[in-house]
Amino acid sequence: MTQPLYTIRQVAYVVRDLDAALKYWTEVLKVGPFFLFEHCPLENQRYRGGPSNVDVSLALGNSGDVQIELIYQHNDAPSVYKEFLDAGRMGMHHFGLMPVDYAAMCRRYAELGFDPAFVCTVGGSELTYFDTVASIGHYTELWDNSDVFKDLFMLVENAAQGWDGSNPVRPGPL
Repeated sequence: MTQPLYTIRQVAYVVRDLDAALKYWTEVLKVGPFFLFEHCPLENQRYRGGPSNVDVSLALGNSGDVQIELIYQHNDAPSVYKEFLDAGRMGMHHFGLMPVDYAAMCRRYAELGFDPAFVCTVGGSELTYFDTVASIGHYTELWDNSDVFKDLFMLVENAAQGWDGSNPVRPGPL
């Protein structure tokens, strides 16, 4: 990642139509390319302290140094995404950042009174969404400072540099 740790690295949107959202971001805003992770394998899911089995597809693309994430939920499992949509919302859902010390920052958020609304692992690396909705209007996602996330973010960022608009949606590496 070219951005320093603990900077807002990602802005994420929950969408009701992933194809339409991808078309808008790539054709109108000229952001991309996007890497699509259909039915993304989110492991060890915990939603508000209980087990979850949310099925989502994610698309990641960069606009400059900032990653844009588009999220579509396929099932009705309890989740931070369903909660958001059920509240009549759509659009900006969270921003994400990678602290130097993930565990210490998670403890800090808990000390500040922010509940971990959703926790899971991706490729063995943990991420947590903290419920900061009442404070800032959306969730805050923290990622473990791991090569799993750093390598993925560099792939997406590097593809965006000098992108000519071709092949706007690509399969995400798994």
